[in-house]
Amino acid sequence: MIFNTIGSILTLVLDIILLPFRSLPSIWGLLFISFLAGLGMISIFRLTSNQEKISRLRKRMLGEVFGILLHISSPASVMRFAGRLIWSNTLYLLYILKPLLFIAIPFMLIWGQLDARYGSNSVDLNTPVTVTVEYGNSLPERDEIDVAGTNIEIIPPFVMVDTLRQLSFRIIFEDDMIGSLDINGTSYSMGATGLWNGAIILRGFDTANSLKCLFCPCIDRAVLEDDGPVSGWYSLKGVRYAVLGGHWSWLAVFLVFSSVSAIAGAKLFNVKI
Repeated sequence: MIFNTIGSILTLVLDIILLPFRSLPSIWGLLFISFLAGLGMISIFRLTSNQEKISRLRKRMLGEVFGILLHISSPASVMRFAGRLIWSNTLYLLYILKPLLFIAIPFMLIWGQLDARYGSNSVDLNTPVTVTVEYGNSLPERDEIDVAGTNIEIIPPFVMVDTLRQLSFRIIFEDDMIGSLDINGTSYSMGATGLWNGAIILRGFDTANSLKCLFCPCIDRAVLEDDGPVSGWYSLKGVRYAVLGGHWSWLAVFLVFSSVSAIAGAKLFNVKI
């Protein structure tokens, strides 16, 4: 329950931040969040790292590099300075480990949100998609399977794989609004949660109160019924964004522009990294 609540709050916060970009192409909202994420990560690094120790260590490492260059004709001196440099690099990794751990959790939260919003196209009203659901213990008998949809057309046949406890079938969305499936009493939502650019696109469901609700907002939270499936998913075509003459995935856009933002923030706020 708590994971679902935290995930809902994070989704609401991102919806509010992206409000000005709803009518713009998706790339603009993605770029804005990428720049904010970079500034946020460098701010966390500054607050959780020992800037004084990192500054002193960087100066020492620079001196050891110059020591190697100035004594290049003396193998013994080069080995001595190289050994010091290796030890300094080890200390540096230890110094940045703590801030990186603090950065990791919000990074994964943002990762899940952006993947749910910008990782795939919305549903195509003319293209069937395959839905696969998984049962907990065993598949029910074929005549016991009851599937109904709202704003969704169910397309037979139903393919059952006993060894995997999985049931597959195809669907077509009847309109752009979010649809829902009811399978043996287990109901869950599918499709885009809004008609604006940057809305979360639900691509599956899970009945467990797990971290999926927090880190994978594209997974809808469903209530398990006795004869219903425990999880399910369907795939949509991924999105490519035209950036700098190339076709980039959302992840490439995020990593590049959040890194640029973090480097600029480090220069602006004099953060030693």
